Amino acid sequence: MLLRILILILIMLMLPDTYIYIMYIKRWTKKLWLRLLWWLPSLALVTAMIYIMSTNDMKPEHQPWVSIFMIVFLGISAPKTLFMLFDGLGHLIKAKSVIRTFRIIGMTVAIFAFIILGYGYFFGRHHYIVHQQTFYFNDLPKKFDGYRIAQFSDMHIGTLRDGNEKDARIIIDMINEQKCDMIVFTGDLVNHQSSETDGFRRDLNKLNAPDGVYSVMGNHDYSMYLKYPDEKDRAADVEELKRRQESYGWTLLLNDHRIIRRGADSLVIAGVENDGRPPFPSLGDLPKAMKGLKRSCFTVMLSHDPTHWRRNIIPQTNIQLTLSGHTHAGQFKVFGWSPVAYVYDEWSGAYSEGNQILNISDGIGAVMFPFRFGAWPEINVITLKKSNNQTNKK
Repeated sequence: MLLRILILILIMLMLPDTYIYIMYIKRWTKKLWLRLLWWLPSLALVTAMIYIMSTNDMKPEHQPWVSIFMIVFLGISAPKTLFMLFDGLGHLIKAKSVIRTFRIIGMTVAIFAFIILGYGYFFGRHHYIVHQQTFYFNDLPKKFDGYRIAQFSDMHIGTLRDGNEKDARIIIDMINEQKCDMIVFTGDLVNHQSSETDGFRRDLNKLNAPDGVYSVMGNHDYSMYLKYPDEKDRAADVEELKRRQESYGWTLLLNDHRIIRRGADSLVIAGVENDGRPPFPSLGDLPKAMKGLKRSCFTVMLSHDPTHWRRNIIPQTNIQLTLSGHTHAGQFKVFGWSPVAYVYDEWSGAYSEGNQILNISDGIGAVMFPFRFGAWPEINVITLKKSNNQTNKK
C-alpha cells in the first residue's frame, strides 16, 4: 500500500525539512548535534516505513501499523509542508514586512493543520451521523410513496482492526435504529481481502429490514491491491468475500435485480459489479442487471463507482435513482469543498440529470488513513416521495 505513494511520502518528508533547515536551522545554530537532531523525526519515519513495507503492509494484521504510521507521518509532514509553501511565497516577494506576514500565516495554518489532523483521527472518524434525504419522482409507484432506504457505503472494515472493533456494532445498531424498509450497502466492505471480516460476523449478521439487505462489490472487494502468486488465489478470495456477505443474510446483487411488491405496485432494486475508470475494475453489466424488466419500471440501482452513472447509466437506461459511494468525499470537507472535487465531477450528495438522480454517500469508514474531518462518516436515510413539484437538491 505504502509503495503506491512512496514518492509522495518522501517528497513531503524531505522537501519541507530541507527548506526549513536551509532557511532557519542553519542560521539559528552552528552546533552539529542540534542540526542533526532536526532530521531525526523524518529519518525515524523513513525507517518505520521501510520496516512496514518489508512485512507486507496490506495484511489485515498489519493494517493498524499503517494507520499509526500515516497519522504520525501527516501530523509531522503536513504542517511543515504548509508552512514551507506560505513562507516560501513570502520570501519570493522579498519585502521584510511581507516575509514576516507570510511566516506568521504559515505558522498559523500549520498549527490548524495539526489540530485538524489530530481531531480527525481521534474524534472525526467516530463522529457517525445520519443524513436524511428526500427525493421526488413523477413515476414513483403510489404504494411506494414514503418508502425509506438506509444506505451505507465504504465500511473498509479492516481499518477497524486497530482497536476500534466496537465501531462496527455502533454502525450496525445506528442503521437498524432507522427502521427503514430496505437497507443497501454500496461496496468496499474490506480494504484488501476477505479475512478482514474475521470477528465481525456477529455484528454484520444483525442488519435487518422488512424488505431485506442488499449489497454490491466495490473496487477494494476484488483483492486488487494484493499480490498473489497465482490469480486463482485472488479469484478464490473474491468468491470467499461474496460467500461471507451472503452468509450475513445480505442479498449480493452482481449484475442482478430483485422486485419489491406492494399490492399491484412494484419497485426494482438492482445492482452491478464495480464499474470504474482505470485502474479500477470495470465489470458492470447493465443489460444483464435489468434483464426481463420493462424499461419504464421504477428502479433503484446500486453501483459503487459514481462515474458509472454518467458514463453508462444515463445514456443507456431510464433508471430513476442510482446509489453510489467510493469517493469518501475525500474524508475531508470544508464549506462544502474537498480536494476530491478535482478528481470527480460528482463526488458527494445528490445530482440530477433530467429525471435521473445520483446519490453519493460520503461513506462510513476510512481507508489507509483513518481520518475524517467535515466529511463525517454517514448513514444515508433516503425517503422516496411522489412528485409534488418539489425540486431535488444536492
